[in-house]
Amino acid sequence: MILIADSGSTKTSWLLLSGTEKLQIIHTSGYNPYYYKGQELAELIKNELLPQLNYTNIQKIHFYGSGCSSDTNCTMVKSALLQIFPNSLVEINHDLTGAAVALLKNEKGIACILGTGSNSCLWDGQNITHNVPSVGYLLGDEGSGTYIGMKILKGILEDKAPDIIKTRFYKYYNLDFEKILTNIYSDEEPNRFFAGISKFANENIHNDWIRSCVKNSFKDFITNQLMMYSNYKNHKVCFTGSIAYYFKDLLLDVCSDYQIKTGLILKNPIEGLFTYHSLK
Repeated sequence: MILIADSGSTKTSWLLLSGTEKLQIIHTSGYNPYYYKGQELAELIKNELLPQLNYTNIQKIHFYGSGCSSDTNCTMVKSALLQIFPNSLVEINHDLTGAAVALLKNEKGIACILGTGSNSCLWDGQNITHNVPSVGYLLGDEGSGTYIGMKILKGILEDKAPDIIKTRFYKYYNLDFEKILTNIYSDEEPNRFFAGISKFANENIHNDWIRSCVKNSFKDFITNQLMMYSNYKNHKVCFTGSIAYYFKDLLLDVCSDYQIKTGLILKNPIEGLFTYHSLK
């Protein structure tokens, strides 16, 4: 029995499979090791996953996680999982590897994540051969839910957004200018608030200003990420993540403007990971 996890900064999707049969899909919090340390990480997984899991005789765990880009962080996540599943073989990989496997499997191309955060890599069918570094929401994450949320919120707070959008926004969140600033600068994880604004954007996507914010965010992703790969126009570019999925039409429009050849767009990598691991 195999347990597969795709873990982002805000959500983890767990898939339990036996051969080619899906037994369970479970959703829990995101377990980015940059935010949760050691025992805290183990307790979160134990409290959120185990009560929902119908089987505990797990032979192997494939964990693809945001923040699992260093040996230290991978070891931390592996140790947490081994506390809960001591008899399992645990394999930790970066969520970008999971995205590439889910989207491209054994084909060459560029795999992109557009969710709470953003990232991309050049995939040769087996390994990541080049990655434009993702520097997080404070310095980058172009095209992500966090980036879109920050762009929209900045326009609203600086009185640059249309009046109708400002009115809807303050009513939608039941907040005013001062409360928003207080929430942002007192919250330990303001990126979650920023990313949540993408839902407001989706519900108001027919507004020209909102559409412009989203499209400009995708343009920034292309110029800061995709255009850094040599011969990027010759590669098939695939996307996964809630932002890529829900704003698919705008994303495809922007990619077309830049003559980018697009491929698969998945809301969640877990389906692609199931296909990949069930065939091995």
